[in-house]
Amino acid sequence: MPPPPTAPRQPHWIVRAHWVMRSVSFVNAFAFFSLHLAGRGYSTWVWLLLALQFLVYPHLIYLRACRAENSQQAELHNLVLDCFLVAIWVSTTGFPLWITFTLFISTAINNAISQGYRGIFLALGAFGLGTLLGIGIGGFQLIPEDNPWITGLCVFGLSWYLLGIGRIAHTRALLLRTVRENLKQREQELRNANDTLQQQLAENLTLQRSLHEQANRDALTGLFNRRYLIDTFERELARCSRESQPLCLMLIDVDHFKQVNDGHGHQMGDLVLQELGQLLAREARQQDVACRFGGEEFVMLLPGLPASAAHERAEQWRRGFSELGRTRDDLPGALSLSIGVALFPAHGANPESLLRVADQALYKAKTGGRNRVVIHAPVDAAMQAPQPAAG
Repeated sequence: MPPPPTAPRQPHWIVRAHWVMRSVSFVNAFAFFSLHLAGRGYSTWVWLLLALQFLVYPHLIYLRACRAENSQQAELHNLVLDCFLVAIWVSTTGFPLWITFTLFISTAINNAISQGYRGIFLALGAFGLGTLLGIGIGGFQLIPEDNPWITGLCVFGLSWYLLGIGRIAHTRALLLRTVRENLKQREQELRNANDTLQQQLAENLTLQRSLHEQANRDALTGLFNRRYLIDTFERELARCSRESQPLCLMLIDVDHFKQVNDGHGHQMGDLVLQELGQLLAREARQQDVACRFGGEEFVMLLPGLPASAAHERAEQWRRGFSELGRTRDDLPGALSLSIGVALFPAHGANPESLLRVADQALYKAKTGGRNRVVIHAPVDAAMQAPQPAAG
């Protein structure tokens, strides 16, 4: 298949601007030289060359620049060529003063606008070479022109040319100002869009964290839920094993919780669970993990806690919960906890075995009269003795 047609390459804006200016100014130059050469006996070939130079040449070099790979660079070469060719014409026709000045300053201005000081030097060099070539062709002659028509036409043409350049400069300045304003507007829009995006990202991150937190939290008590415990237990075990640290697991159950619900209503039952959750969270260390395991059962995961300290902490929570029942008018008077304790590595090396052992210890606490802490054997026997019921 033939390749798809490509869009024609657009020339640089300066190519078209110079084409318009050159076309009009070279028509004026044709008029200058026609008035100057009239009646001086120049051959038909000279008049033909004059027409080709000032009426056809501007369009030929415009097409050349349009078809060039780099149209802007081609047009810069055209400007230098303008200086060279007009110098040949003014030198072979006797250096008519106003025509020479008008054509030199016009072509030099174009080069100066396009290339600065370099353009001026290029224009002077090209004009000098063209002058030497013209003198070599027709010999040196000096025919100062005092025709008032030529003088007036040159003044008009040069004035028009300078005003045209001023208009182009004004148009470009307006265009550049518009471009700058558009760029500033786009930059501001991009900044606003970026700020909005950053805000949305922050909101999304906050929402993601909130959803993650909600997914790992028990809605009633605010403690971590069973899902979070399962995700965390293995990691904490691995860390404690790596650091040769103990890990304590407490399985906590509210005694006679069904009687609380049946006798005082489910709202009272929810309040009891919330108060227990606050008690566990309030007295937990930063590294401890407090979870509601389900129903009236809670789990405390306490990394780095040895058996003696574990027993003391469990007793602290048991006594604190009983104290709530005695001192709070909005809670049932008889509140107590049964707590089963398992320790890593003495009682197991994985979450399943530790939970099973803690559940067995909790069962012993329940069957032993409730309101007590039981640490599963084999740990110091003195710490396994059931605790007397408080109050």
